[in-house]
Amino acid sequence: MLATELSRLKSLRLPGLVAICAIVALLVAMATPSRADAARVRCAGTFRVLHNDHVGRLALPRGNYRITILSSGRPSCPQASALFTRFLEDWDGRLPGGWRVGVASKVFLRKPGVGFHVVRVARGGGGGGGEEEESGGGGRHGALFCPGTFRVLNNDRIGPLRIAKGPYWIVLLQRRGLSCVQASRLFTRFLDDFNGHLPPPWVLEPQTASFRRSGSGAGFRVKPVR
Repeated sequence: MLATELSRLKSLRLPGLVAICAIVALLVAMATPSRADAARVRCAGTFRVLHNDHVGRLALPRGNYRITILSSGRPSCPQASALFTRFLEDWDGRLPGGWRVGVASKVFLRKPGVGFHVVRVARGGGGGGGEEEESGGGGRHGALFCPGTFRVLNNDRIGPLRIAKGPYWIVLLQRRGLSCVQASRLFTRFLDDFNGHLPPPWVLEPQTASFRRSGSGAGFRVKPVR
């Protein structure tokens, strides 16, 4: 009789113990970051975009951006900063090296799990105390946005580079060797060269909509205002 009663009590307690164990396991799982989250690395400092910009359909309003690496060490923070600078030159969104842009998530991916995410933050909101990187305003690459905009009145083309009508930024590739006034005049002239055969020593780089003076590195690029 006693053995039967003990067996009945144990059977009553077992479901309760199972439920408690299940709840504890769920709480532990929720509190423990996934392997993917644990691998993320928030880069120190912020990257500053000085003008409203875009990479393909990804709009990037002017301001400070925090860069977060999706997988530890791939790429490194300096590499991601350099890549972000490079991608801002690809106004058509066709990125080199197998990279692609995710518009909704503001992520740049080379392959699953390898890439970085950018998010706009308040000034000083990087949380790392590092120096700010700059795009388009005299940062490490020396690019400089010219004041005002250049308006293309009709859909046009310069060789393989298609230029839709509308306002464009003119961005100097170096601080020396070419003025904004000269770049504006050259762009006007190049728009007459629909076959893309620019006068020497000028060379067209259609991927980045850049015009370079061969040998010197001086030149400019154009980017539609969005």
